[in-house]
Amino acid sequence: MKKISIWLITVFAMMLTFTSCEVNEEFETCPEINLEIENEPGSAVYRFIAQLDELEDIRFTWTIDDEEIATGNIDNIIGQILDYRFESGKHTVCVKVASDDCPIQVCKEIDVVRDETDPCPDLFFESRTNEKPSTYKFIADFEGIERLDYGWYINGELVEDSSPNERNYLIWDFEEPGVYEVCIKTETDECPEGASYCKEIRVEESDLACPEVFFRKEMEPGTDGTYVFEAVIEGTDEVSEILWYVNDQQVENATDQQEGSRVLVQEFGPGVYEVCLKVTTPDCPDGVVYCKEIRVGQTCPELTFEAERDGDNLAYYFYPRYFDGIEETPISWSVNQDFVGTTQGHDEPFYFQFAPGRYEVCMLIETEDCPEGVSFCKVIEIDYDCPELFFEMEQEGDTPGYNFYASFDRMQDTSYEWTINGEVVDREIVDSNEEKDDYLYYQFGAGTYEICIIAETPNCPQGVRYCKTLVIE
Repeated sequence: MKKISIWLITVFAMMLTFTSCEVNEEFETCPEINLEIENEPGSAVYRFIAQLDELEDIRFTWTIDDEEIATGNIDNIIGQILDYRFESGKHTVCVKVASDDCPIQVCKEIDVVRDETDPCPDLFFESRTNEKPSTYKFIADFEGIERLDYGWYINGELVEDSSPNERNYLIWDFEEPGVYEVCIKTETDECPEGASYCKEIRVEESDLACPEVFFRKEMEPGTDGTYVFEAVIEGTDEVSEILWYVNDQQVENATDQQEGSRVLVQEFGPGVYEVCLKVTTPDCPDGVVYCKEIRVGQTCPELTFEAERDGDNLAYYFYPRYFDGIEETPISWSVNQDFVGTTQGHDEPFYFQFAPGRYEVCMLIETEDCPEGVSFCKVIEIDYDCPELFFEMEQEGDTPGYNFYASFDRMQDTSYEWTINGEVVDREIVDSNEEKDDYLYYQFGAGTYEICIIAETPNCPQGVRYCKTLVIE
């Protein structure tokens, strides 16, 4: 198993030491800051660890190419660790220490080169607390996620499977304090040894009394993308601070003194957003977080289809269910992620001929109101339809000659062979120039013989056999 574990596998670690205290005598006692970088060559996933042991209660701010980046966990005030998946190319990563005593900024240039010859996916996921300190949300984000099946593992145990048309995240409540290894893993035909990506999660024991928090949302009347979010806080009468985040970026900071506003009004463009509410109280100083995903500016119909087999054939008709605009909407069809055809309209089914096996059939549409597209999939399993072979055996008097009579359903439509000890001695072929009599006569000498009939059909490509053993004294 190829394992890209950011805790267990460090392919190279560069310890960089910088000081920014020389310019101003006021900061002559500033400590050194160390920046450790972890990466596996060929991967676009990096981990940055800022270490500053001599200062307490400080905040680290990260920027990538001059844009501020969240650490992926809004509860991590110190924010000394940044996990990030880059696009290929050169990037400048900076970490700034936000301390009045020692303002320090350290920058490092990296050249990200993704190994395009590596057939294994470059897995990655983000992690953050969700609703309470012991509950985490893990969000998978890697190239090719829309085509891969993968699993979520905690301490080596599979806890959830995920498919391309399912949600890309795992929400998990760690009931006991401790250290947990969380991984996503996948195997593909191109990457049979598998790939994985892991993070270590530390859950601390806490006796803090944190409130239950969530928010209600509704569209502001007369708008297309303006939402009103109202915080609901239960289990406490004293609130210290309310913070709102959209896609990890703080958008409003309103101190709540019971009469303060608990409402966020936010305008969105088309897209998918994660809105988070963080509440701190005197009894819960680290805060508690509640997040919810919203989709703006995309109105997609709910798709489904019915599958109907074409008689005894290994073929199916797929009938899409009606939705508004179906008559003008091209429908793309795929089988096991391969595009196989297009239909249009409610009355035009999609027809496909299968062989025995397991298939994922998907329909996909894109419209002006649904520009990112929407799909619906079903799994079709087609069993191998092999004939149940049989023959009777009869000795001809006291002679060493034996008669063999084939007898099974669909015999007249099935071609097969007679074999003795693995050698073909006769063939019964449908629609051949020779008469198909479903009979074999054979004279034996002394010995032990295995007599078989063997058939292979389009619906039974792996073949089937039926045998009997004959002992001649």
